[in-house]
Amino acid sequence: MTDLALPPSPRPFVEVTGFRFRPWSTLWPIVLAAVLMQTLLVPGREAARWLFKHNLDFFHREVWIFVALATLFQIVTGLVALAVMRKALPQADSHLRWPPGKTYAGLAVAIGVGMGLAMLVADYWPQLLAHTAPDGGYDIGSPGAIAGWLGVMLAAGPNEEIIFRGLLVGMLAVLVPGRLRIGRLDLPVAAYVVAVLFGLAHYDSFLHNPLHLALAQQVYAFAWGLTYVWLMERSRSLLAPMIAHGFSDAVEVGIVMALMAAWG
Repeated sequence: MTDLALPPSPRPFVEVTGFRFRPWSTLWPIVLAAVLMQTLLVPGREAARWLFKHNLDFFHREVWIFVALATLFQIVTGLVALAVMRKALPQADSHLRWPPGKTYAGLAVAIGVGMGLAMLVADYWPQLLAHTAPDGGYDIGSPGAIAGWLGVMLAAGPNEEIIFRGLLVGMLAVLVPGRLRIGRLDLPVAAYVVAVLFGLAHYDSFLHNPLHLALAQQVYAFAWGLTYVWLMERSRSLLAPMIAHGFSDAVEVGIVMALMAAWG
């Protein structure tokens, strides 16, 4: 008997599952996430700014200390927000735990280094082509300052991953359920929403930096945001995205400081 069964239809390149747009029930959680983002980021930064300005001599006017204070305050507020989320939305998963299986730490380091190199080119390609020192604004006058800048860049991983992936993705994955697959990349709809918010969180770059740098930040912040969720889902933990995020920032800043010393 001849088998006349038709071959299975190929999967579409873009596929949405488990998601249905409803104006109110879809939009209000996204607005809430945007408000929470600003509520957690801005007060910590401004509190650090006030403390730093009123104790300039105590902090030896080291700008990296201001960044460290802002990072510390934002980590604390992020952890408090996660505690509130566990009470208000117990079904949400913040992924704030040690990986139950494979850590993906080695892959996260490799991804972070690649991200750092990509950001270096995207942010400073005019200076790289001209062999002129990038104007990174980092103090390279002492080993302590260099170590301080590298340390706060590494700390950006725990800081921003707790807020963006742990809190915002965790919350929106429950309030705006569904998944969006693009090719082989299959992530929660929440991942894409928060990736957009992650780019918008760097809006002040348009006020202080060249246009090419500000635009580049929007593009790679979105791409990195998706990558961090990819790592989070596979490791079932925030550890891998924290590592990748911290290494990406530290690698870029470390190379910028080296170029400032070499070409400055």
